[in-house]
Amino acid sequence: MKLYGSLGSPYVRKTMVTVYEAGLQDEVDLLAPSALVWVGDGPSEVVNENPLGKVPVLIRRDKSPLIESNLICEYLASLVPERNLLPSEGDERWSILNLNALAHGAIDAMINRGVETQFRPAELVWEEWITRQSAKIERTLDRFEALSGNDRLEETNLAAITLGSALGYLEQRFQDRSWRKGRPDLANWFDEFAKRASMRATMPPVAPPPDQDPRRS
Repeated sequence: MKLYGSLGSPYVRKTMVTVYEAGLQDEVDLLAPSALVWVGDGPSEVVNENPLGKVPVLIRRDKSPLIESNLICEYLASLVPERNLLPSEGDERWSILNLNALAHGAIDAMINRGVETQFRPAELVWEEWITRQSAKIERTLDRFEALSGNDRLEETNLAAITLGSALGYLEQRFQDRSWRKGRPDLANWFDEFAKRASMRATMPPVAPPPDQDPRRS
């Protein structure tokens, strides 16, 4: 299988962490697109498979594409049900998917804030938008601090993978460690999760090149 994207994107990183946790790293090749991928404007090899022009895009064993990181991660989890990255049914499945959606939404807010603060011309920056996105991130991290010790997060599943990728993005892309203040349990959780081989193997560059910016999706 082939996965289009680069580790500078938190969406691609969480997908590759899932690849490793599923034990599929020898079967999935990560391919950097031939040109910059802006939101909705990727090179031909991406657009041909995903008209939205966004990464990640997974080319499956049968050569058909899957788009969007949540969908791709669910598919990868389904290939190795014995790893229990996502239960196939029951309340546990919905609990994990709900936590995954919360962590994924935090990544979306980080991306939205990053575009506004780092790439929009200064005279066009919308301060209220930045404030709103920052509030979403803070509320979400507070919720995860309150959930620290939750059995769903102590397991290695799609929710934990997305949360770990979100916190890693804060620290690696924005060099922001302030999120740890007042959240000791969440910080301890992340420090332990970051030691996993899947997280170490997918570490993005400390200073991502210009084409790996928050507008990558």
